[in-house]
Amino acid sequence: RTIGLIVPSITDPFFAQFAGVAEVHARRQDYVLILLTSQDKAHVELEDLQIFERHRVDGLLFVPPRSGSKEVLQYLRRLSVPIVAFDRPISSRDFSSIISDNFVAANRAVRHLVDHGRKRILCLGGDPNLYTIRERVKGSTSALTAAGLEVLVEMEASDYQSAEAAIMKHMSAKGKIDAIFGLYNQSTILAYEVMQNHNIKVPSRVSLIGFDDFALAATLRPSITVVKQSIEELARTATQLLLNHIAGETSSPQQIEIASSLEIGRASCRE
Repeated sequence: RTIGLIVPSITDPFFAQFAGVAEVHARRQDYVLILLTSQDKAHVELEDLQIFERHRVDGLLFVPPRSGSKEVLQYLRRLSVPIVAFDRPISSRDFSSIISDNFVAANRAVRHLVDHGRKRILCLGGDPNLYTIRERVKGSTSALTAAGLEVLVEMEASDYQSAEAAIMKHMSAKGKIDAIFGLYNQSTILAYEVMQNHNIKVPSRVSLIGFDDFALAATLRPSITVVKQSIEELARTATQLLLNHIAGETSSPQQIEIASSLEIGRASCRE
């Protein structure tokens, strides 16, 4: 009565919260959850899968490697236990996947900025190799194109210096940006810090929305409007689906998308 869980990192608040909820949900049904981390590397994930196979777990919850891996997929197909991927879909629909509505949520966030009269919206930061970031870029691009606005995307915002360079480039351009959509929480935090240091007023000069909530988003002044993923629902749904597969109650693979919400009661977007 054990479940294996593989996440890229336990220091990421998203995966830490997921693990906590999954552990509680599994324990309530008399299952023990065992956690391993992959550092988002395919070869480490393969090693983790081998460890769980040796320990004869009853099922697996895991985040597929960001770059994809034929070796990992082949190994999964050889395993004789149920498997549920989450956060990113696995490349084969032979397995169940639980993901957030990245495209829809990003599209809604950008449309919210457009509805507030913003015309030059910069989508900032994120690893373009990640499924979640790619979907958020697609959703943002769709909203901007539908509104007849120029698509502005800067993916190099991994630290303060790169975020500052990207933002100030667009602030000094002929058509200055009047809004930023952070594609993940770190890019949102960096954007906020850059604008504070350069005395760029939020939201009167530049509106700001971020994808993913973070600890201080609601308490900063101004507070930060965010897309909030339902991590608890994601974790409960993924864990219960795996338990249903283990019990034989659900036999066919399920592809489930969990809705996110836009926290519009905050001040960084002129609500």
